[in-house]
Amino acid sequence: MRNSSTLPVLALAATLPVTAQFQVHLNPKTDQAFEDYRKAAEAKLDGRPRFPSGLKPGQVEIAPTNAAGSMDVKDGMIHDWTAAIVVPGATVDKALAVLQNYADYKNIYRGDVTDSKLLRRDGDLWQIHLRMVKKQVFTVVLNGDFDVQYRALGNNRWSVISRSTRIAELDGDRELPPGTSRGFLWRINSYWLIEPRPEGVYLECRAISLSRGIPFGAALVEPFLASVPRESLQNTMEATLRALR
Repeated sequence: MRNSSTLPVLALAATLPVTAQFQVHLNPKTDQAFEDYRKAAEAKLDGRPRFPSGLKPGQVEIAPTNAAGSMDVKDGMIHDWTAAIVVPGATVDKALAVLQNYADYKNIYRGDVTDSKLLRRDGDLWQIHLRMVKKQVFTVVLNGDFDVQYRALGNNRWSVISRSTRIAELDGDRELPPGTSRGFLWRINSYWLIEPRPEGVYLECRAISLSRGIPFGAALVEPFLASVPRESLQNTMEATLRALR
């Protein structure tokens, strides 16, 4: 159990501006490690569901994609989780309509997204902007831009790949340069699979993200880095389920 005498110190630290607590810079080697991991993961995508059967309709199944859900790299951590759900009575067309309704993400994913908009569309490539909020000890506000590619797989099955192109943390009203922040989220890519099932529609989402590593003795940082990637994916799937219902 943490000594209660440390609580006032932790409370004070949580109120300090970003520039005063745990600020780090994204190491190019850390960024390259994520790129290498991303490319290897994408090379193995085959359009097959990770949970082909046995899902209870309406219940989110979530599991680490690799052994533990997170792996250490040079000055950082890569998080890799996969979640799936069967939405009873829903259709592929309705699922696509929800995922493509970017202007309404701030309502669909309320609590995790506070602003959202479509920047540009070129056929099946969508460029979007999200303002994301992550809470776990800290409250972290991030501006993120994403390229989202939709691809038909045949038989009314679809894949959706969303890659972050820019993520910047906010310090109050000021946006910090990308790669200069507390490092809670530097990159995040999502890989969706959508397919019809007899009981409804199957949705699968794999989220691969990059954060700073856990510095020795940083008790404030560890809960955020350890739990937020999984919780964010869980929230995304549950919010998508609500929208489809």
